[in-house]
Amino acid sequence: MSHEEMESANGKGAHASTWSRESSESPPPPPDGGWGWIVVFASFMIHIVIDGLTYSFGVLYYEFLGYFQEGESKTAWIVSILCAITLSSGPLTSSLVNRWGCQLVTVLGGLLAAACIIASAFADNVLTLIFTIGVGTGFGCGLIYLPAIVSVTVWFERYRSLATGIAVCGSGLGTFIFPHLTKGLISSYGWRGALVIIGALILNCIPLGFLFRPVPEMLKTPVSEPMLTKQKKTVLNKSQSTEHMARANGRTEDGDVARLTLSQPALNKSHEPKPQTWSRRGSGIMHRPDVLYQGSMTSLTKYRASSPVRIQTITKDEEPKSPLSEMLDVSLLVDPIFVLFSVSNILTNIGFYIPYVYTVTMSIELGIENPERLISIMGAATLVGRIVLGFISDKPWVNRLMVYNVCLTIAGFSMATAAVCVEFWGLALYAAMYGFTSGAYVGLTSVVLVDLFGMEKLTNAFGLLLFFQGIASLFGAPLAGWLVQATGSYMPTFIGAGAFVSVSGVMLFVIPLLQRRRRTKPARARSRTDLPLDHM
Repeated sequence: MSHEEMESANGKGAHASTWSRESSESPPPPPDGGWGWIVVFASFMIHIVIDGLTYSFGVLYYEFLGYFQEGESKTAWIVSILCAITLSSGPLTSSLVNRWGCQLVTVLGGLLAAACIIASAFADNVLTLIFTIGVGTGFGCGLIYLPAIVSVTVWFERYRSLATGIAVCGSGLGTFIFPHLTKGLISSYGWRGALVIIGALILNCIPLGFLFRPVPEMLKTPVSEPMLTKQKKTVLNKSQSTEHMARANGRTEDGDVARLTLSQPALNKSHEPKPQTWSRRGSGIMHRPDVLYQGSMTSLTKYRASSPVRIQTITKDEEPKSPLSEMLDVSLLVDPIFVLFSVSNILTNIGFYIPYVYTVTMSIELGIENPERLISIMGAATLVGRIVLGFISDKPWVNRLMVYNVCLTIAGFSMATAAVCVEFWGLALYAAMYGFTSGAYVGLTSVVLVDLFGMEKLTNAFGLLLFFQGIASLFGAPLAGWLVQATGSYMPTFIGAGAFVSVSGVMLFVIPLLQRRRRTKPARARSRTDLPLDHM
């Protein structure tokens, strides 16, 4: 904060920069280390297992297709429902996390997902697998996925981008490992035995979930608390403790306050911080406005200072909205930019999972040996892409929306090229390009939302997008399977899916135009209002 900004803030009166113990509380800065790195490790391992299972499902899909002989479209409902429920359960999971914390929710999700995968080993038809893997495992994975992200963000602020980057890299590593692992287990034990062993692997999410300890928050009270004005609604600024200390020691222009605090030491008595939880009910973790933000806090404009200023508005008498109602608040749907972004996400998710489901079966039809290697290439490229694109997007001079748009456009184009590839190396190039660029879609969504709508709208925007993404994922794979059955070829499926993803990227290039139009509207309105005055 500049000297001029501090003077302006101080000039608004003591009531705007002070707070009382009765009227407000605020979480301290995250530790940015310590046990947080253990949490990062646990999240990394969970991403390996959960995303490894989801993104390598094409190997199991091929086995189910041959064993049950119920058609591409019906069999695809297994993985589409799995992905849809994992995504769309995000708002509900956020409420559970807010009430019970990351540890318990992750443990429950691990138990449910593992039990349903193991139960799938006894399935006699695709419909049973739709309920066990699609519904049961999907909801279990949803209970695991959100805490695996949130538990990391609450431990970090300055190093948040690095910490979340390491954690989500487990997704790429899992996608690299699981296709070969699943293929080997099927070869040795059949698909039923493979599901039992995969279920046992998912059980590892239980001890990993216990590592998601909540941040030991210490509520601090200002040193000159009895001198502060009590307000119903106040703003807490991290830098105010230094300001109050300076005033208490007489280093201020307000001589009366300085003399009073020096003559009455009891008024200047500091209070020892007491360990408390920020929320009065449950964990309260989802009430933090930045809890879903995965980028670097220092990359935001208001966090550019060497000592970031953390501002949190808290009201004494009014209860915060529940995470579920905040996430599903439809008031954002009147914003044309958000509507455009939502439509883009729907189109993206219709085609997003197609490569992970159908690349293996398409490659087998082409006579390519060990087609699971293509999924592994996607995983390795995703791993590299998330690191590289995440690093680039944290630079203050980078337009993250443009990076996001270009990557989506290229991802769709690469998917369409798979339709004309007939050899392994051509498909490997498609897999590498798609894996690298699709990593931007997953990794940059939260930071782009903050750039467009602000931190205060992140939870709402992200929750609505999760719901829309889940709905779109529900129909993508079955629609592609129906197209394969109708045409007898995978070419229309990959071209169509690639077109959806590319269009979803191209349409977002309109957003800067909408932003400029929004900025010029108030100026035009003011000019019209001032026009009669000019002619008087």
